[in-house]
Amino acid sequence: MPVLPSFLHRHRRKVATAIGVAAASYYFYRLVKSKFFEIGSQLSANLASRENLRRRFEQNQQDATLTVAALLSSLTDPIVSGLPVEVITDELQAKRGPVSRSSNTPSQSGDEVNTDTTSIASSTITIIDVDVETQQPRRTKKQLWNDLKIMAVTRAMSLIYAIALLVFFTRLQLNMLGRENYVKSVRAMAEGGDRKVEPDEGTMEDQLIRNEVNRRYLTFSWWLLTRGWVQIVSDVREATETVFESVTPRTELGFDDLRNLIMRVRELVDFKNENYLATLLPTTKEGEEFVLLSNPCSEWEFQATPTRELAMAPLLKALLDESKDLIESPNAKEVISGLVTEGFKLLLNSVQMKHFFIVYERAQDEDYTQQNIEELEEERKVRLANILAGITRQSHEMVVVDDRANAYLSAMNCLPELRNFSAIVYSNFAVDWRTMAA
Repeated sequence: MPVLPSFLHRHRRKVATAIGVAAASYYFYRLVKSKFFEIGSQLSANLASRENLRRRFEQNQQDATLTVAALLSSLTDPIVSGLPVEVITDELQAKRGPVSRSSNTPSQSGDEVNTDTTSIASSTITIIDVDVETQQPRRTKKQLWNDLKIMAVTRAMSLIYAIALLVFFTRLQLNMLGRENYVKSVRAMAEGGDRKVEPDEGTMEDQLIRNEVNRRYLTFSWWLLTRGWVQIVSDVREATETVFESVTPRTELGFDDLRNLIMRVRELVDFKNENYLATLLPTTKEGEEFVLLSNPCSEWEFQATPTRELAMAPLLKALLDESKDLIESPNAKEVISGLVTEGFKLLLNSVQMKHFFIVYERAQDEDYTQQNIEELEEERKVRLANILAGITRQSHEMVVVDDRANAYLSAMNCLPELRNFSAIVYSNFAVDWRTMAA
């Protein structure tokens, strides 16, 4: 018998075992290799999906920032013109008359009024030329100063609230629509892969309806721009008149006194507004229909038909219902409060730097102890009339359209709570209002 066959016959069990082990090892190797490539492919897909999500989210936030800047003038112009601080300043200066430079004993009260009106006038960008006599009865200086006090404070605080709500609502709207667009793109990739799918007639019709629903939903920002700000100004003015009633333009205030007055006004406004749903959106069906009628789509852009209207109504309602739920949520209340806080912080810091900066300059002197600094803070008093000049100046800073030049817009857009809220809305894929409306 040949050697090799004899050897294999004698060790047939060992050979069979070795062959079995080798085959099993090869199969296991192929299995592990395929699993490894599968896991790697999944990781790559997940990383690509996350990067796509991150990129789209970041782009969405940039779009929201640009949208706020585009809408800012539409929101702030009516507030500024509705509270014409410059007109009252102009009238006060008209009452002032020529000042005699040769007089060595001018009236102290006259000096105060002249200085105050000059200070406020210097803070304005444009003096509006209005014939006050033909519009209303001539007011006394006391009445004018009281109106100036109320209007200057009301305008600055109303602008802070209005801008904060515009930033919040714009982020809410664009992140809701951005989330839906992201989900749609992921579904398209999953269904079609890299293949280019030609849309059929039904798909094109569905896309037209979706685009029109999105447009109609975005037009609801019109409510804040034309109706909501009116309520804001009304609430702020009422609170300002209550808090500042006993404070005259000649009242000397420390920084803590001013801050307490401003915060008291804010407390009254916030107490009256548990949430800002009625300011941001109409709360009745009639109000919603009024918004849509006030912002019709051009006939060449979209031709409405009964069938299309029937298809769009539940989709738009689902969007509005989710928006209202989010506005009434505790997270939204925290975000809006944070945005308003940023605005007031900037306002008070600016006034402090302008009128109370001497405290900081002396505080850096090593010769002054902590007790000396506290005494200086108590002693440093500024008349409200001078403070109004700084507040008026800040009102003009708030309405600058460029985000880079508008510290108020920049601070609000960078608020961490706002970004976190936007991420929650954008990543809430469990809510599909297309399905909800079906």
